Amino acid sequence: MILRLIVENIASFKNAVEFNTFPSSKSQSHNNHKVKCGHATALRLGAIYGANGAGKSNLIKSLFLLKQLIGLESLQKFPIGDSLAFKLDPTYSERPSGIAVEFYHGNNIYYYHIEFDRSQVYTEELLLSKKSKDEPIFKRENNTITIYHDFFANGANEQFVDGLQRLLRPDMLLLPLIGKYYSGEFPDITNAYAWFTDKLQIVGPNAAPYTMPHLLDIDKDFESLVNSTIPEMGTGMSGLKVLVKEIDEDSIDVGSRFASAIADAKQDPGVPQLVLDNLTGEVLNVVYENDKLYLKTLMSIHIDTCGETVETPLTIESDGTRRIIEYMPLLYAVTRHDAVYIVDEVERSIHPILIKDIINKLSKSTDTKGQLIFTTHESALLDQDIFRPDEIWFAQKDTDQATQLYPLSDFNIHKTANIENGYLNGRYGGIPFLSNLKDLHW
Repeated sequence: MILRLIVENIASFKNAVEFNTFPSSKSQSHNNHKVKCGHATALRLGAIYGANGAGKSNLIKSLFLLKQLIGLESLQKFPIGDSLAFKLDPTYSERPSGIAVEFYHGNNIYYYHIEFDRSQVYTEELLLSKKSKDEPIFKRENNTITIYHDFFANGANEQFVDGLQRLLRPDMLLLPLIGKYYSGEFPDITNAYAWFTDKLQIVGPNAAPYTMPHLLDIDKDFESLVNSTIPEMGTGMSGLKVLVKEIDEDSIDVGSRFASAIADAKQDPGVPQLVLDNLTGEVLNVVYENDKLYLKTLMSIHIDTCGETVETPLTIESDGTRRIIEYMPLLYAVTRHDAVYIVDEVERSIHPILIKDIINKLSKSTDTKGQLIFTTHESALLDQDIFRPDEIWFAQKDTDQATQLYPLSDFNIHKTANIENGYLNGRYGGIPFLSNLKDLHW
């Protein structure tokens, strides 16, 4: 669970700005949205509104940047370019950028903070959040490392830390270095690292269901959820099916994308490798399992006028239908597991009634185990039957053209208020203010 996210000097964020999922004492509805996280409490849902260009997506991109950096382990492997720092104040161009995340994982609350620029990590720290006083796990200032003795295990000692310091380059992140390669020596650091790699999922507007063919093939529980949910969506599909075909390796051209996927699949048996057809956009998985190579293709199922089942490629479906299919792993993970999904433009290509129904089902569920946070322009979701006021946030630019964030619970909201009308009328901000269109002869 994400408790809070702080972003500083990245894109449209100038000074440190915080988004959090802490319940407000002003909001008393939807108690099933609250979940105990150690000594803290977090909310399972979050919606971020704002005008185009207000900075909603920049918040998601900042967290995605951090996840990518942790996965790549080094700043050099990620093309940050010149567009990272806040551009509208020249004094910020040479300042480091900062991201901090507080999250709950493995019965602990962690606070991870990093300051960096295009070539160097200046500050990196991981703390164990406590009710009265936080407990540092490691701190890194430039290239000087301190790992606190309470978190040593399995032979880790000061000499071991000295060795890590010699391995660590200025462009490298310490969290993935320890979490990936020295998990036995520092289990608490590894636990924090695992949250970024295993629990945190970020879905962009143009995401695709990259591993869904394999997941649908091996997980019968997931298959049951998909094929019971999709017929209710009114898309014309009655379900999904995976076409599994054994690959004849001798027929694959050397140097082709399939040859590369096959090589990767053999390196990681049971792990699906993506092959994206550039012409059709078809998502295919190459998997090496049971000492054989398989190609797995996602097919949609329709019923023809004679009542017969017809299997069709996913590429003939509309953008909205494909977007709904992309959400199936999200719905499965959030309802069944403690996954954290962050979605940019949750309503893209989906009818307002349908996206409202999906979010409403998550809101009403008492079995949901994960967390969903998203950006949106869809005002139909501004409904107190779905959200608590402290789950709705707004992004708005200040006089410096820097993004600020604030929750709806900052306002005096009656539990019967129509917050959609109030939002569209500009009562809470977070909407575009247009010039006089008569001057343009519209």
